[in-house]
Amino acid sequence: MNLKWNTAMLVCLLLFKKNFINAGSHLRIFGGKEASIEDHPWIVSLQNENLGHLCGGSLISEEWVLTAATCFFNLRYPDSIIAGLSNLTSANTTIKIESVQVHEKFRPRRIFDYDIALVKLAEKVTFSDKIQPISLPDQDAEIRVGTQLTVAGWGFTKMPPRPRPYNLEKRKLLSGPASYSDVLMETNVTVVRHCPCMKTIIAAIDKTSGICKGDAGGPLHLNGTLLGIASGIFHICESHYPATYTNVALFRTWIKENAGI
Repeated sequence: MNLKWNTAMLVCLLLFKKNFINAGSHLRIFGGKEASIEDHPWIVSLQNENLGHLCGGSLISEEWVLTAATCFFNLRYPDSIIAGLSNLTSANTTIKIESVQVHEKFRPRRIFDYDIALVKLAEKVTFSDKIQPISLPDQDAEIRVGTQLTVAGWGFTKMPPRPRPYNLEKRKLLSGPASYSDVLMETNVTVVRHCPCMKTIIAAIDKTSGICKGDAGGPLHLNGTLLGIASGIFHICESHYPATYTNVALFRTWIKENAGI
């Protein structure tokens, strides 16, 4: 059942590829630019004590972070956050995670669906010009095709080489080690039409930039209102598929029930 469901999702994305992109190959994150934390004061880095940055997230209050459920279904899961910094190497302290509430309908093998989680912090953050909560959308918020939104994160800036690259051009492009960015990056993406089988997501794309591994959980926003959570991130980030984002408006009741916000 899960295999059939995931296959249907990928078929939808293949249709997107045909309709929206006809250009040369790019590593998506290369189209981004360095960002200031003052422009994204709600973004946090979800950290593992031994491994460092794993995912992004968004502060929605002094003690709650909204992120992707997929960030907690791995042997390497986050146990703390860093807030208020553009450059993660300058972090002196982290805030421990007290508890995590994953959406009850989320299934790890059913990519994209109900990919949302609430993280409660062990201590409250102190708001400043670099640490602020992001606004949440109304439950009936409509996101129109063609709308340009902003996404940010510390995800991969270069993908790892494949064991068996399928051509020499790709071999050159993917050479070198993969690494997360120490510096916060941002880019703009455009909302595209997606098939009805993907009811809880927003699909967005850009020809030369976008999210990559390590950006999961991060915010997709319009003028400081959180509309999406980075979710469907393909391992091969140069492929021209739209990335998918959990549609936050559809989960306003769930957020209210679990975080009181």
